[in-house]
Amino acid sequence: MKNVLLPVLALFALSACSSTEVSSGHAAANAKLEAQGLPFRWSAGEGGAAVMRLLPLPVGPTKADARTAEEILGGIRKKEQGNGRTDAMLQEVRQMQDGREVWILQSLTGGIAYVVGLKTPIRVQGPYNYAK
Repeated sequence: MKNVLLPVLALFALSACSSTEVSSGHAAANAKLEAQGLPFRWSAGEGGAAVMRLLPLPVGPTKADARTAEEILGGIRKKEQGNGRTDAMLQEVRQMQDGREVWILQSLTGGIAYVVGLKTPIRVQGPYNYAK
Protein backbone atom coordinates (compact mmCIF):
# COMPACT_ATOMS: atom_id res chain seq x y z
CA MET A 1 0.00 0.00 0.00
CA LYS A 2 2.84 2.43 0.80
CA ASN A 3 4.38 1.77 -2.63
CA VAL A 4 1.19 2.87 -4.39
CA LEU A 5 0.55 5.87 -2.18
CA LEU A 6 4.05 7.30 -2.51
CA PRO A 7 3.95 7.76 -6.32
CA VAL A 8 0.49 9.31 -6.08
CA LEU A 9 1.70 11.79 -3.46
CA ALA A 10 4.74 12.55 -5.62
CA LEU A 11 2.45 13.20 -8.59
CA PHE A 12 0.40 15.71 -6.55
CA ALA A 13 3.58 17.39 -5.37
CA LEU A 14 4.84 17.71 -8.95
CA SER A 15 1.55 19.09 -10.22
CA ALA A 16 1.48 21.64 -7.42
CA CYS A 17 5.03 22.64 -8.24
CA SER A 18 4.33 23.06 -11.94
CA SER A 19 1.19 25.09 -11.15
CA THR A 20 3.27 27.45 -9.03
CA GLU A 21 5.87 27.71 -11.79
CA VAL A 22 3.19 28.51 -14.35
CA SER A 23 1.69 31.17 -12.06
CA SER A 24 5.05 32.80 -11.47
CA GLY A 25 5.77 32.55 -15.20
CA HIS A 26 2.48 34.34 -15.91
CA ALA A 27 3.33 37.01 -13.36
CA ALA A 28 6.70 37.71 -14.97
CA ALA A 29 5.27 37.70 -18.49
CA ASN A 30 2.36 39.92 -17.43
CA ALA A 31 4.73 42.36 -15.74
CA LYS A 32 6.65 42.60 -19.01
CA LEU A 33 3.44 43.19 -21.02
CA GLU A 34 2.36 45.86 -18.54
CA ALA A 35 5.79 47.56 -18.66
CA GLN A 36 5.51 47.65 -22.47
CA GLY A 37 2.07 49.25 -22.13
CA LEU A 38 0.34 46.40 -23.95
CA PRO A 39 -3.31 45.55 -23.21
CA PHE A 40 -2.83 41.78 -23.02
CA ARG A 41 -2.33 39.41 -20.10
CA TRP A 42 -1.45 35.73 -19.82
CA SER A 43 -3.68 33.38 -17.85
CA ALA A 44 -4.24 29.65 -17.52
CA GLY A 45 -6.70 28.24 -20.02
CA GLU A 46 -8.14 24.76 -20.38
CA GLY A 47 -5.82 22.11 -19.05
CA GLY A 48 -3.55 24.78 -17.58
CA ALA A 49 -2.21 25.89 -20.97
CA ALA A 50 -1.14 29.53 -21.08
CA VAL A 51 -3.43 31.78 -23.12
CA MET A 52 -3.14 35.46 -23.90
CA ARG A 53 -6.26 37.55 -23.36
CA LEU A 54 -7.16 41.13 -24.25
CA LEU A 55 -7.98 43.36 -21.30
CA PRO A 56 -11.51 44.81 -21.33
CA LEU A 57 -11.40 48.12 -23.19
CA PRO A 58 -14.17 50.37 -24.47
CA VAL A 59 -15.18 49.96 -28.11
CA GLY A 60 -15.39 53.10 -30.22
CA PRO A 61 -14.55 54.63 -33.57
CA THR A 62 -10.94 55.27 -34.48
CA LYS A 63 -9.65 58.77 -33.87
CA ALA A 64 -7.77 58.62 -37.19
CA ASP A 65 -9.20 60.49 -40.16
CA ALA A 66 -10.45 58.35 -43.06
CA ARG A 67 -7.24 58.70 -45.12
CA THR A 68 -4.94 57.84 -42.20
CA ALA A 69 -7.15 54.91 -41.16
CA GLU A 70 -7.01 53.47 -44.69
CA GLU A 71 -3.20 53.84 -44.78
CA ILE A 72 -2.88 52.07 -41.42
CA LEU A 73 -5.24 49.30 -42.51
CA GLY A 74 -3.30 48.94 -45.78
CA GLY A 75 -0.08 48.41 -43.80
CA ILE A 76 -1.81 45.88 -41.55
CA ARG A 77 -3.13 44.02 -44.62
CA LYS A 78 0.38 43.77 -46.07
CA LYS A 79 1.69 42.36 -42.80
CA GLU A 80 -1.24 39.91 -42.60
CA GLN A 81 -0.57 38.72 -46.17
CA GLY A 82 3.03 38.09 -45.15
CA ASN A 83 1.65 35.89 -42.37
CA GLY A 84 -0.51 33.92 -44.80
CA ARG A 85 -3.80 35.62 -43.94
CA THR A 86 -5.12 37.12 -47.15
CA ASP A 87 -8.32 38.83 -46.03
CA ALA A 88 -7.65 41.29 -43.20
CA MET A 89 -10.90 43.03 -42.30
CA LEU A 90 -11.24 45.41 -39.37
CA GLN A 91 -13.84 44.14 -36.88
CA GLU A 92 -13.65 46.84 -34.21
CA VAL A 93 -11.46 49.42 -32.53
CA ARG A 94 -10.96 49.56 -28.78
CA GLN A 95 -9.68 52.63 -26.99
CA MET A 96 -6.79 52.54 -24.53
CA GLN A 97 -6.51 55.12 -21.73
CA ASP A 98 -3.21 56.47 -23.07
CA GLY A 99 -4.79 57.40 -26.43
CA ARG A 100 -3.60 54.37 -28.38
CA GLU A 101 -6.08 52.08 -30.08
CA VAL A 102 -6.37 48.32 -30.43
CA TRP A 103 -7.48 47.39 -33.95
CA ILE A 104 -9.09 43.95 -33.89
CA LEU A 105 -9.34 41.98 -37.11
CA GLN A 106 -12.11 39.58 -38.03
CA SER A 107 -10.96 36.02 -37.40
CA LEU A 108 -12.64 32.64 -37.21
CA THR A 109 -9.97 31.04 -35.03
CA GLY A 110 -9.16 33.60 -32.33
CA GLY A 111 -8.29 37.21 -31.80
CA ILE A 112 -5.80 39.09 -33.95
CA ALA A 113 -5.01 42.61 -32.82
CA TYR A 114 -2.69 45.49 -33.58
CA VAL A 115 -1.89 48.32 -31.18
CA VAL A 116 -1.95 51.64 -33.03
CA GLY A 117 -0.44 54.87 -31.74
CA LEU A 118 -1.79 57.82 -33.69
CA LYS A 119 0.75 60.41 -32.54
CA THR A 120 3.28 61.40 -35.20
CA PRO A 121 5.00 59.26 -36.21
CA ILE A 122 2.19 56.71 -36.30
CA ARG A 123 3.27 53.45 -34.70
CA VAL A 124 1.65 50.07 -35.35
CA GLN A 125 2.63 47.11 -33.14
CA GLY A 126 1.57 43.54 -33.80
CA PRO A 127 0.05 41.25 -34.69
CA TYR A 128 -0.89 39.93 -31.28
CA ASN A 129 -2.82 36.65 -31.22
CA TYR A 130 -5.07 36.20 -28.24
CA ALA A 131 -7.93 33.98 -27.05
CA LYS A 132 -11.40 35.45 -27.30
